[in-house]
Amino acid sequence: MISFYFYYNFSFKNKIEKILRYEKSNFKKILYIFCNNKYISTLNCFVFKNTKWTDVITLKKTDRNKNKVGEIYINIDMIKFNSIVFKKTFYEELKRVMIHGVLHLIGYEDNNKQITEKEKFYVLKNI
Repeated sequence: MISFYFYYNFSFKNKIEKILRYEKSNFKKILYIFCNNKYISTLNCFVFKNTKWTDVITLKKTDRNKNKVGEIYINIDMIKFNSIVFKKTFYEELKRVMIHGVLHLIGYEDNNKQITEKEKFYVLKNI
């Protein structure tokens, strides 16, 4: 199950579910939490002891039934900024970051060229 806690219901839910199936992921629930610079930098400091701003933080958890659950925190302030810098629409940048967060849940790391290739593949591909 994928839940969106936001005032707008994204039509992007089906794509995320397809990515999870394509990657053979067994996450039962993913929560997207949309926040700002202040919140995500506090979370980043608390969880990772890092003071940098970031566009996304992904946390893996297990519920009481031993199901894999993911929390993806998305920094809307950074999405707005990056959409201007990279000359993309807000929605295009948001979609990229949402996919990036899912790839982290699956196990891809930032220091790996593979996550960038997968990200581009899923942004462009209509799976």
